[in-house]
Amino acid sequence: MTYLNGLVGHHGKNGCRIYCSTTGRHKPGISHYYPAFYKPHNYNVEGCSHDDYSYENPPSCSPELYEENLRYLMASPNERQYKKRCLETGICKPSIFLGLDPRHKVAVPLCFGSDIMHLESLNISDLLIPLWRGTFDCNKTNSWSTWPWAVLRGDVWEAHG
Repeated sequence: MTYLNGLVGHHGKNGCRIYCSTTGRHKPGISHYYPAFYKPHNYNVEGCSHDDYSYENPPSCSPELYEENLRYLMASPNERQYKKRCLETGICKPSIFLGLDPRHKVAVPLCFGSDIMHLESLNISDLLIPLWRGTFDCNKTNSWSTWPWAVLRGDVWEAHG
């Protein structure tokens, strides 16, 4: 998708495919961002310690902001500023779809399909079922046995699965 929409991709600080205003978070010392709506407990990572987002009042999407940020990116005076602005804006290049007549297309980036961060996505069950079953991959410092939401295990999963 990044080849078509020109955005940084799901692992970027601004990794939403429809360019919503959600800013991701990353683990200390790791450059891979995650679209986490809620700030983890005792979390203080520079540039990622913003307030929680609300599912009841989701972040807005704005083709106008995308166009403004694209102009800002394209006006970068040098390579160093270009890379800095890619991180700031979540855009790495103009979309090839910007070459289409605006009368015959939905505005970029709204013309692209949603991603797993958005609830209307068809992939949401691929995330929730492993969380509820306690089979979702996690790092060594975490354990599914401590997850209060991992309720579909053993006999419960057999009865409902």
